[in-house]
Amino acid sequence: MEEPAFQRWIPLANQVVCRTLGLRWKDVLEIYSYIRTIPLAEALALEARRAGSDTHITLMTDDLWFTSMRELPTRWLRAPSPVESAIDGVITANVYLGGPADARRMREIPPEKFEANALGGRRQHEPRQRRRVRDVDLSIGRLTPERAEAYGLDYERWRASYEAALAVDLLEIRRAGRALARSLSGRKKVRVRSDAGTDLTFETKPIPPVVSDGIIDAADVRRGFVETSLPAGRVEAAIDPSSVEGEVRSTDPMFAMGRTIRGPWYEVHGGRIVASGAAENEALFGRLLASSKASEARIGWFTVGLNPAAEPVMLDNSIVKDDVGIGLGAHPQLERKAADPSVSFHETLGPATLEIGK
Repeated sequence: MEEPAFQRWIPLANQVVCRTLGLRWKDVLEIYSYIRTIPLAEALALEARRAGSDTHITLMTDDLWFTSMRELPTRWLRAPSPVESAIDGVITANVYLGGPADARRMREIPPEKFEANALGGRRQHEPRQRRRVRDVDLSIGRLTPERAEAYGLDYERWRASYEAALAVDLLEIRRAGRALARSLSGRKKVRVRSDAGTDLTFETKPIPPVVSDGIIDAADVRRGFVETSLPAGRVEAAIDPSSVEGEVRSTDPMFAMGRTIRGPWYEVHGGRIVASGAAENEALFGRLLASSKASEARIGWFTVGLNPAAEPVMLDNSIVKDDVGIGLGAHPQLERKAADPSVSFHETLGPATLEIGK
């Protein structure tokens, strides 16, 4: 008898269930899957059940997603789903396996549809956030040749980097992350510089940084740090917005709505973005900043990548060692009470030098 297709995913599923989430008896795991990730969803469900947990799999298809986005009104898209909200009120953990395969089809969808859909998603997941449900972004479903073509990525290099980064020992990442977090704790003056022309200075807030190491343990949950991603590896720290000065010149492209923004740049004064542009798809970059309330929000947090196996050839380079990212608004976990969920802009600028003063 031929073994089930999910069998090859059992080692990864075991790591997610036992190490990343630490599922036990009476936990309830929700797995959000597309058709191509069904075998991984099955492996996750089986390992969770072996740990004594209940499971639920939500299945979305590419054609249903794209047709809904094209045909349904923004009023429908921005309304929270009662079914998803109900599920979020019961589950204790969630794993997201990625979105539609072919990002080229996203170019047919008006930007306002994406904005409405994002708003609906934020609204329907409010019960999950209030209850501190552990959440893992394992977006392996986005790793497709179609997405690579849409965004101008080398699929083989991207896949090799993703798989290598996924295999790095999470405890190794934790150790490196804690060391960097200690050096950033307290009020520290930081300067970020890169060969591309980035020169940004700021002061950190006296809030202990969070290490996104792919493990959500009891101490993380108590602090409200219930989100992580796999592959893992970055430190996230809060910034005093009034202290941010300088210029960002990014070598990392940005990906949105099936298009690639290359060479994004912006100038910052007093934490506010006062000028911006891009070498390619500048109008789209401007729209992203506008939808994230860049005219009102100020730079509020930054990230530093930790994963030694990751290369800057992926959709998300924030885990690449020494790759620095900048975020608008208050950090969603470090400063939950001050955070505005509608301000969701975060951009990596590429490998940079981090100078940490006193």
